Amino acid sequence: MKKLAKTILFTGIIGLTSGLAMAQTQERGAVTDQEFVIRKDRVLTVPVQPRMYEKLPVLPKPTGLNEYKYLVSSYPLNLKPLDLKAEPSQKVYSPERLDLYQGYIRAGYGNFASPLLEARYMGTDITDFNYSLQLNHQSFGKGPVLGEESKESHTNLGFDGSYFTDLFEVYGGLSWNQDSYQFYGQDPRTAIDPQGLFAGFDGNVLEAIEVKAGIRELEKVGPISYEGQLSFRNFTDSYMVKENQFGAEGSLTFRPTEDWAGKVGLSYFSTNPEDLNYSLKRTYFAVRPTISYKYEAFNFTAGLNLVSENDSLEDKSSDFHVFPVLKANYQFAEEFGFFAEFSGDVQRNTYYSFVNENPYLGPSDQLLNTIQNYKVEGGIEGQFNGAFSYRGAINMSRYNQMHFFVNNYTNNLVTTDSARFSLVYDEKTTVFNVNAELGYKFSDMYTLNSRLDLYQYDLSTQAEAWNRPIWELRVNNQFTPIARLIVQANLNLMGGVKARGQDVSDIFGESGPYEVVKLKTITDLQLKADYGITDRISIFAEGNNLLNARNMRWLNYPVRGIQFIGGASFKF
Repeated sequence: MKKLAKTILFTGIIGLTSGLAMAQTQERGAVTDQEFVIRKDRVLTVPVQPRMYEKLPVLPKPTGLNEYKYLVSSYPLNLKPLDLKAEPSQKVYSPERLDLYQGYIRAGYGNFASPLLEARYMGTDITDFNYSLQLNHQSFGKGPVLGEESKESHTNLGFDGSYFTDLFEVYGGLSWNQDSYQFYGQDPRTAIDPQGLFAGFDGNVLEAIEVKAGIRELEKVGPISYEGQLSFRNFTDSYMVKENQFGAEGSLTFRPTEDWAGKVGLSYFSTNPEDLNYSLKRTYFAVRPTISYKYEAFNFTAGLNLVSENDSLEDKSSDFHVFPVLKANYQFAEEFGFFAEFSGDVQRNTYYSFVNENPYLGPSDQLLNTIQNYKVEGGIEGQFNGAFSYRGAINMSRYNQMHFFVNNYTNNLVTTDSARFSLVYDEKTTVFNVNAELGYKFSDMYTLNSRLDLYQYDLSTQAEAWNRPIWELRVNNQFTPIARLIVQANLNLMGGVKARGQDVSDIFGESGPYEVVKLKTITDLQLKADYGITDRISIFAEGNNLLNARNMRWLNYPVRGIQFIGGASFKF
């Protein structure tokens, strides 16, 4: 109550004081008249503001906040633990299926009465077994000398099969080869029958049947890989030559680490050649252990070549030969690297290998292997931007019993033979070789491969390196100017070939010296084109010796002139 009384009293004093002050101001102020205007037509409006009268909804209470009570009861069971065998999931990924054709036929015809036939068929229907059949035939009914008297024919028929398991492959094959030649190197004036008419040139048919079977490991990347093969070959000609060969080859490779690898190669061959002047049993057995080491861009191989062969020679010290094998290469960069080799070996020669080199081989007096006492080689190689590649090397090799082919000229008009060749050997031969390779590839449109070889022969018993070239040049070009069209242009050159000619001895029954015949440089320009009309059908055209050069690889045997052949191929 006291506080209320004080408040009223204080308010009254303030009001009284204000009234006295205003009275004093009016008494001495200058404003005496005042006018007030009141307008009734003026309306004051205020904008309407919306209001929310609805109440906000109440959110439900989360169920996770509820309280739960569990009752856990124990029920002990005497059960064995579950044995789970985990296996990786195996999903079969089906690769993109390509349009592969099992069959292929290629047929054509050209001048010199030359039919061409190639046929292949591959069976891949059975998952674990593949096989293939092939037939090749090309013949020339006419040749460069007297038309049909210099005809030539080549036929090959073969079968190959493979059975695959998860770890290895079992394979085998059977082949039959027949090659027919005419000895048209004979002077036609000497091929006269008793009536004085031309009797024609003698012919020779070379026939070989070969069967092989083997087994090999598939992966070739594991710690151990292996391969083995057995083979048998029977070879005959139209005269007295027969040669049966049995062979067994195998290899075992060890890879204990990524850097180290070891390999042992075995080979055994037994041949039984028969000819006019001999009937032999020749054996050849070789063991080739090697160890290889790889460290980054450096590779090194060391080993031995242990060879036993039973060729019969005068003053032969032993049938057993031991040669070292040392090889190394290091690639400093993609553009430059070097390689080197020091090795020796025994090069196995058979009548079949000789006649494949020179089909005009006649009766021979002796068959000998070639002993390579050593080979020293060094060179460089590299490539630039995946387009240019090069390789150059210099090597020197020393041989015993290096073979050469010579014409059977004698100073006896009855026994001399200009059409057939025989084998002669040089006791000790040193061969120097300088070679260079150059390659270029421009996308898929153009590819170039070329090689140049230069040779020098240091002989001991032969006057010349008969029928061996001093230099060789090979240039191969392939173009793909448009889709489905492939064009090849190749140039092969060979020069410095010297042949052994007539026997110029004046003493009857003695041989030599012989005339040295320098053969012209061999030039062979080839042009080939293949155009695919569809995925199955293609047409082709080939031209050989387009410069129409009078080439002569073997003395008295000129080759055919310009050759053309055209045809088509079909896939099915």
